[in-house]
Amino acid sequence: MDQSFPQNERLKSPQRISEIYTSGTKLKHSFFLLFYLAGEEEQSRIAFAVPKRKIASAVGRNRIKRKLREIYRLHKEALPQEAPQDFILLYLGAADADYQKLEKAYLKLWEKWHNAPKV
Repeated sequence: MDQSFPQNERLKSPQRISEIYTSGTKLKHSFFLLFYLAGEEEQSRIAFAVPKRKIASAVGRNRIKRKLREIYRLHKEALPQEAPQDFILLYLGAADADYQKLEKAYLKLWEKWHNAPKV
């Protein structure tokens, strides 16, 4: 199994992120909000966001993003490979959730995404 979160799987372009926020499809589950749009690259990419409004401490925001990246790394087969998409995973929880709760909600979100009608 891959031990990293490679550069080609990271969504970094501010223009693309803005485009996904404005014209992408939204899906909410538990304390996650998933934005997605058909990808421009040959591989699906993802970005993680934790709003300062929800978690004021930078240390807390970074801790949640680290947990989300690790959960993503362990379960990256949930992302589509045949029709690449770009994703933004927005954390909406008010406090630092434990790893097991995050993982469970993350997996349910992807299950919901797989069952959602694709545009």
